[in-house]
Amino acid sequence: MTEGAGKTTNKKRIPFCPLMSAGLEGDRVCNQENCAWWMQSAKSCAVYVIAHNNILDIKTKQGK
Repeated sequence: MTEGAGKTTNKKRIPFCPLMSAGLEGDRVCNQENCAWWMQSAKSCAVYVIAHNNILDIKTKQGK
């Protein structure tokens, strides 16, 4: 079962790491607090947060 970077279907599940999973067949779970890319304030991976913000920015620019 493959899920998107940082996304989960059940909030109790640990999200997959987009960096450690890159180029591999299987997904690697996120190390959360033990990862340099983990943002405790957002309770999410910085890579996911950056990508999400960029998507929102693109959508905003396309709407103008």
